[in-house]
Amino acid sequence: MGEEKKKKEWDDNNATYYNGEDGDVEMAVQNGNYDEAYCFEADTEIMAEIQQDNTVQVDESGGIQAFVAETIEIDGDDVGIIKSDAEIEAEEKRKYVKWFGAAVCCLVIVVMAIAIPLTLKFTNNVVNRTRYVSDPPTEPPSQMPSIMPSGQPTSAKFMEIVDFLTPLSGNALKVQGSPQYKAAMWMESGDMMPNSRGGTGLSIEDPGFTQRYIMALFYYAMDGDNWVQKQGWLSEKSECEWFGVDGFSAGCGAEGIGGCIKRSDFEGDYNKVCRLSMGRLNNLFGEFPKELGQLEEMRYVEIQDDWLIGTIPDDLGRGWRKLHTFLIGGNVMHGGIPSSFANNEFLGTVFIDRNNFNGTWPTVFDTLKNLEWLDAEGNDFTGTLSPGIGELKSLRIFNVNNNSISGALPDTFDETNLIEDFEVAYNKISSTLPESLGKA
Repeated sequence: MGEEKKKKEWDDNNATYYNGEDGDVEMAVQNGNYDEAYCFEADTEIMAEIQQDNTVQVDESGGIQAFVAETIEIDGDDVGIIKSDAEIEAEEKRKYVKWFGAAVCCLVIVVMAIAIPLTLKFTNNVVNRTRYVSDPPTEPPSQMPSIMPSGQPTSAKFMEIVDFLTPLSGNALKVQGSPQYKAAMWMESGDMMPNSRGGTGLSIEDPGFTQRYIMALFYYAMDGDNWVQKQGWLSEKSECEWFGVDGFSAGCGAEGIGGCIKRSDFEGDYNKVCRLSMGRLNNLFGEFPKELGQLEEMRYVEIQDDWLIGTIPDDLGRGWRKLHTFLIGGNVMHGGIPSSFANNEFLGTVFIDRNNFNGTWPTVFDTLKNLEWLDAEGNDFTGTLSPGIGELKSLRIFNVNNNSISGALPDTFDETNLIEDFEVAYNKISSTLPESLGKA
């Protein structure tokens, strides 16, 4: 057997073993004494997992020590490292924590990559105005230096102006940054119009002081710095010559006095503003100041396809008793039509189409006996059309398409009506066209 076997020594345990012809371990010898040899059979592939030099460690009695190596690593010296179940479990936990942490980091990065651009997008679009006709025109470059004096005014003149205008504008004059405050500041030190005293600007003793203040107020209330056309506004010229005021309308305007009525027709020595025709798409943005109602000679108002917001102030109906044309279609106003417009004997053309006016159908229209053209299309009026519509004998064009009007149509027309165009499509009307309408 010794001649056919290959002898290998165990380093420190004085034991040797012999391989059989099939490669399996068959015998281990203690201290070279073959009489004390132990014969056994072990698979060398298993032994190689325990020790690469094919030796088997024996105990003091010469028996083979049994061990189980579930997981074996090989270090740099080719020495097998046996790990316990607890060590294996701890290592697996560490691997799990490492991979879980990496996955969380990747998820956070992905979420941030999506969230940050979306946040920037919506932050940059916090104010978005609804358009009905077209996008707002781009802001033109400034054609004039700043018209607002800086700093908090402390002059006696400013305080005098505030006291004088408080019955008209109230505490808004004391709110820094309000349109009323800005207009009062401009009247105090920004107005360059020559006066009768050889200086510039009006004093509260001048008859036209309040009117000029109201026009400056309108400029600031409607974001005048960003208008497309604003020729003359807040210049040294008379407010009668500013863009939108200057011009001619029925009963309003004349050569040399712009869009005003000549002062000789009234008590007081100033020309009265009677028109405000800002046209379409001029980028006006804001609410009607109630102070406009003080312009009692107003005859013609047109601000269409812009950004008028809020409601129509009651003061306008009370003060504009000579108004014959009111065109504010294509804005974003809401609410109803104030009852203060009732019984206006001159109002003949009203365009409030393509706004957000709402509430029940305004019966104030029934009182406008000289109404010829009413366009209220594209709002959200509800309720039924009142029978008084048939009493408007001068009415020629009536359009309430695209509202939420319901019920039956009034059957109060006759041959004295002048109706030519009666449009009620896209509502919730429950009846057919009235028979009396055919007689009109």
